[in-house]
Amino acid sequence: MFLTFDRLLKVPRRPLPHHAPLAVLVALLSVACGSSAAKTTGDDSGLPTRTAQTALTQDAWQALVTADTALAALATAQTQPWQAAGEIVAADGTTLDWAEFAPAVDAPRTQVAAVFRSCPKAGDTPPVCVRGKGTYTATGVTLTDDGGKPLTLVPVGAPQAWEWETSTNLKNDNTTITAGLTGDSAPLDLTTVQAQFSAIVPQKRRFVLLSAYGKQVGVDGTPITDAATRTGRFDSVETIEFVRQTDVETLLPSLTALDTVVWLGAGVQQKPSKASPPTKAVGMNVTRGIFGDEVYYGTLAAPLLDTPPLGGPGLIVLAGQNTFLGDISDKQSLAAVWYGPATRPVVGFSLPLGTPGASGYTHLALGDVIGATVKLIGALGDGQTLDAALTTASAGQAFTLTSPMATDNRKKWTWTAANSSFWPKQPSSGTLTIEITLTPSCVQPVATCDMAGWQAGTKAANIINTSISIVCDNPAFVGPYFTCTGGDSQPPGTKFDVTGVLRGTNAADHLLFFAVGTAGGPLGSAAIAGDGVLVAGGIDKGGGTTTYNFNGQADLSFYTDASGNCCFTQVAQLVGVSASTYSSLQLHN
Repeated sequence: MFLTFDRLLKVPRRPLPHHAPLAVLVALLSVACGSSAAKTTGDDSGLPTRTAQTALTQDAWQALVTADTALAALATAQTQPWQAAGEIVAADGTTLDWAEFAPAVDAPRTQVAAVFRSCPKAGDTPPVCVRGKGTYTATGVTLTDDGGKPLTLVPVGAPQAWEWETSTNLKNDNTTITAGLTGDSAPLDLTTVQAQFSAIVPQKRRFVLLSAYGKQVGVDGTPITDAATRTGRFDSVETIEFVRQTDVETLLPSLTALDTVVWLGAGVQQKPSKASPPTKAVGMNVTRGIFGDEVYYGTLAAPLLDTPPLGGPGLIVLAGQNTFLGDISDKQSLAAVWYGPATRPVVGFSLPLGTPGASGYTHLALGDVIGATVKLIGALGDGQTLDAALTTASAGQAFTLTSPMATDNRKKWTWTAANSSFWPKQPSSGTLTIEITLTPSCVQPVATCDMAGWQAGTKAANIINTSISIVCDNPAFVGPYFTCTGGDSQPPGTKFDVTGVLRGTNAADHLLFFAVGTAGGPLGSAAIAGDGVLVAGGIDKGGGTTTYNFNGQADLSFYTDASGNCCFTQVAQLVGVSASTYSSLQLHN
């Protein structure tokens, strides 16, 4: 019971928002049949397993509405356009048909509504169907039946920790965008990066659970958020149920390197052949119309964490079956595009599928995935390294939790201490000095200092080995977070507002910052995102003063220089003109 590729091609395609990196609507998923030999704890919903999910064209949905006056009443009451529809089949024969209504596919979730009908398998008597409607809220959904009574559990098959995608031609979309902070391409887009920064709460450490499902379909992520709360390391523990694509794309760039994201849902794999199990992780699932699924591919995700102002989340857990199946260096994989070799681990689940038997390939229940995730969070909260926490969470299981981060880095990586205990003694004063060496390309003044204007301008002489110096006296700290305003910076008259975060205070730990030039100065149009690395041997403690030297890289937006030229640079270095002149953070206790 699979959605065939021929059928898939008939699903109406709708464009993603103009800023999205993949300009096609990804396909609705198909879910494999069969029970699970590896289900040990199962799920607590009491619902039968889902066995199939298919997409419905608008004509097919309209045929259902035409034949069902009660469903028609709900559908015609919707004031927004139809966007998508689908059907879910459960092992006991229950079917659920749904449709999504919204101003656009990328509309804010609070503007999205759904209409559905759930019917048991037809017998000798007409089945008693449940019809209803739902709306997305900021963090979940509200569901009612056609009489307006709240629904706490909808009769539909229990969601799975795994799904199979029939399409294997995922890389041939030439609209996929790739870019990176390592930067050999364009500078920061000022509008985008400032919008990302405006969403950051820079002194608030967040743990966010993204769930593709919710309590109304039998999936409760509370054990995960309870475990995060018990660690005492987070200022905010949050949940977004029935997560949508736009939620992911809005959230991840707005987080800092001390934040953690757990994505609970189905690990999506390519459909297996009769002779062999799936061999590649494709992505995770997000919702459409509350009950339906879309694949979130690695290629779709690639640009999200390229240039976040304060680093993006420091840990991402893909909590679904075989989220690390096959070659995770493949850029289709979420793990490949989101993890940082020494800075951002991505954790996923790996399960040997074996060969199919009477009950199909081996599968996990979401209850098992939730339980292992709780163990992982508890171990990290107890201070274990990532490597040790992965071992703890995998112990005695048929699956393993793993990460593409190199073993040496996994053995060093730990959760940063809570804000209240980050500094043994709170700094009383200090100075942050950010040295930036860059090789800009500049053009003579143009109407606006942007990409189009730069391309159209007349080139001025390049200024080689130009440097910028940002000096902030007495940065204000809240745990590892700091803010300050630039003082006697260079070039003369330059001032920057700087916000940043320390990942830790040992060699190889990272200091991330975002600086914006204040109006009126020669670099008032500049924004800078930097990732500093504390230098081994460059941490000096003595006489009540601690100095942390760091180097690293920065990316700049287009900016106007002191002569009024419009300039851009590729990767800038966080050192002075002399490579031995480090950036530094000097603190007094």
